[in-house]
Amino acid sequence: MNIIQKQADDFIMFKMEKHLGYKKFIEKVRSELYEYKKDVYKIEFIERIIQVAKIKFDKHLKNCADLKNCDTNKFYENILFFLQEELEELEVNLSNESFSRNERILLNVTLQKILDDLNSLKVGQELTYNDLSEEFEELKDLYYLNKKNWLQLFQGKITEMVAGGILSETISKEIVKILSENYTDLISG
Repeated sequence: MNIIQKQADDFIMFKMEKHLGYKKFIEKVRSELYEYKKDVYKIEFIERIIQVAKIKFDKHLKNCADLKNCDTNKFYENILFFLQEELEELEVNLSNESFSRNERILLNVTLQKILDDLNSLKVGQELTYNDLSEEFEELKDLYYLNKKNWLQLFQGKITEMVAGGILSETISKEIVKILSENYTDLISG
């Protein structure tokens, strides 16, 4: 979990008051967004609020006695709708240097493909899969960085794992190959 996600969690804990209504909550979110200078940070913040709100809403729905007339349902449905609109508006203004939602999804799929390929190879390094999986999870929390900085971190982690003997140079080359085949914009950018 990155710093922006932690801030969103704190925001939810202290500002999400269903009894005040969805309009007041959305107003608080919009006000909080002014604290962030970059659109990519705002997107990260909203995405985390949406994620947590969906979890809370799903949990509520399991025990809701009156789905049609429930104020809690109305609250979550409306905040999810308006937060999604905020998110879409911010993504329109996102620079090419930042990851779009689709790029993050594609990159997550690519990182999982790398892990799956390594796991199926069973190259005699049992720790490789777990170590790489942990490193990739950390990297997924850093999509708010621009592509260049994210790629430098990715390359640094791979290089560090090769230097530390966790990954062989052959496997690291295979990782870069898989990444470049599936995400050419990142490697060339």
